[in-house]
Amino acid sequence: MKIVSVDDLPLDGKVIQVLRNRGIVSLNPVQSEAIEKGLLEGKRMLLTSPTGSGKTLIAELGMISHLLKGGKRAVYVTPLRALTAEKYSTFGDWETLGIKVGVTSGDYDAEDAFLSKYDLVVTTYEKLDSLWRHGPEWLLETDYFVLDELHYMNDGKRGPIVESVAVRAKRRKILALSATVSNGEAIAKWLNAELVNTNWRPVPLREGILINDRKITLSFSDGTTLTLKGSDGILSYTEKVVEEGGQVLIFRSSRKMAETTAKKVASLNLKLRRGEVDSLASRLEEVEDAGSEEKNTLLELIKKGVAFHHAGLSKGLRDLIEEGFRKRIIKVITATPTLAAGVNLPARSVIIGDIHRFNRRILGFQEEISVMEYKQMSGRAGRPGYDSEGEAVIVVRNRREAERIARKYIFSPPEPLESKLGNESAFYSFLLGLFAEKGSSEERVRNLVYEAFLDRNVTESYLEQGFSWLKENEFLTNDYKLTVFGRRVADIYINPFSAKIIKDVLTSSQSEDCDIPYLHMLAMTPDGPIANVSKQEEDDLVYVSPCPTFMEEPDDEDELYEYLSALKIALIVHDWVEETEEDTILSKYNIGSGDLRSIVETMDWLTYSGYQVAKALKLESHAEILHKLNRRVYDGVKEELLDLIRVPGIGRKRGRLLYQNGLTKPEDLLMNQEKVKSILGEKLGEKVVKEAARVVGGVL
Repeated sequence: MKIVSVDDLPLDGKVIQVLRNRGIVSLNPVQSEAIEKGLLEGKRMLLTSPTGSGKTLIAELGMISHLLKGGKRAVYVTPLRALTAEKYSTFGDWETLGIKVGVTSGDYDAEDAFLSKYDLVVTTYEKLDSLWRHGPEWLLETDYFVLDELHYMNDGKRGPIVESVAVRAKRRKILALSATVSNGEAIAKWLNAELVNTNWRPVPLREGILINDRKITLSFSDGTTLTLKGSDGILSYTEKVVEEGGQVLIFRSSRKMAETTAKKVASLNLKLRRGEVDSLASRLEEVEDAGSEEKNTLLELIKKGVAFHHAGLSKGLRDLIEEGFRKRIIKVITATPTLAAGVNLPARSVIIGDIHRFNRRILGFQEEISVMEYKQMSGRAGRPGYDSEGEAVIVVRNRREAERIARKYIFSPPEPLESKLGNESAFYSFLLGLFAEKGSSEERVRNLVYEAFLDRNVTESYLEQGFSWLKENEFLTNDYKLTVFGRRVADIYINPFSAKIIKDVLTSSQSEDCDIPYLHMLAMTPDGPIANVSKQEEDDLVYVSPCPTFMEEPDDEDELYEYLSALKIALIVHDWVEETEEDTILSKYNIGSGDLRSIVETMDWLTYSGYQVAKALKLESHAEILHKLNRRVYDGVKEELLDLIRVPGIGRKRGRLLYQNGLTKPEDLLMNQEKVKSILGEKLGEKVVKEAARVVGGVL
């Protein structure tokens, strides 16, 4: 059947009303086909279609119809926290039907029992993978899973986790959503689902090659060509689009390139709504979680209707930039490719400024991006409701490569999805997670492993190796039960190779008063954050460390780079917990506020994990040091402030200010309420005193 109006849907009138309240009066061809193929009857389905084709609404209709027919619970899974927050906000509409919507991400050492009261839960693949290890009753009862962005299976880092989650989820009712892939039939067969595949887009996409040679020529796949004036193709094309009332997303291969391009675009005299631009710029100055230099740089750009966007920026800055673009105040964003996957920001035109990216493991340090990455970026072209068509152009430097690039990216399908479990680190972690589940046994684990998408012959070779490795390294007993150490490692959700490094180092090392050896060890694990190390830093890092590390400096060049990257992370976190000013840290290590927060969050988790591993191994002196270090990392404080920052509302700056004024513990705040108010201000001081009372009273 071909559904034209939402009124024709075989759903409760309240569901129809939610759709109408959103302005949805009819379904598009993708959504109609999903209905035809049995979505509302709970049919298992793999839906592949371009970005912006309405897959989220299909998932909502599938989940809501399941729940209204008596289903126990639905879980919607995304690869990124930003997407999780976005979907959670969207799904809140369904609470008018009495459907309770919950969300969870992060904090991997928890089973989140509070989620038992929710009907629809939004989470990330990592969090869901960790939850399965804890085995909460609410998750075991869940009977409908939506796996969003399934093409992340091809991602080297997240792919094994996506596949691991799919192995468990496909034993229940499942709806998998993906960008178009070339082996959809094989993936659908693996999931035991029906394939719904379409290339329909709400806004047609015109793709082309922009040749930035002596003459700037733009050639589209439909045969039309355009010659632009000027010497810089990106600037010329951007100016043309904005003059015609459009917005532009420019993707560059690195942060530096994105920032440099933004400054060049800002030199154009773009037509802006001055009052709205000035208002947005004034709000930028109020963002609290950003460094002064990056705020000042962005302030000047936003006044010109331009901004750059990458993971180095703080969340506050990224949120403000995205809001400005959605409201069409900012006309141009230059970004790294991560924006293409993480945020729903359509534009009239998308410019892919580079088809190469940096990879230091490849000779020459350059590799071409995948077709899937190109499709993700180009898929942002075309704003529904604003544009009759979108344009995506790839910039090339000469005519010789134009034909090859067009053939590879515009006229070819994306790469097939492949299993990323085919390496020891990913496969052994997968095994450990399966053994951690309730009711696990050798037989059950073997059966589940063979349900992965990994080639059967590869699986067989890794399986016995994995069992042996987990036993040899004391994660498993000889009768295939988790040891105390293995159980703890599975629960805290670190890679078993990370746990082995921590175990080997701590059992062979004396405890140290300095925090650098511990931070360096944790950053050296597979779960550790990575920092770019410049040539100058390579020479300087070893000499600025205040104390030696547990690990010797390697001779191998690649291993040395990893060693120095970990050392840089250790020094950053050392400065952080010594209460060095944030601006000083950002400048000293050439990182952004977003980088610092990401490093702190990861090292907060790893110091906690290190503490738990040491405790499980009964290494008491190491455990005590790591526990204290973990308490310091999140807020970035010296040990003397640990008691004071237990009070909500007191962080590193307020804590230090109070401490310098003789208020060193929560009890002092209660005994000196007027002094607290004079230091922090009347309103904030009163709030902090109330929180201190709760802490002292044992509520917190």
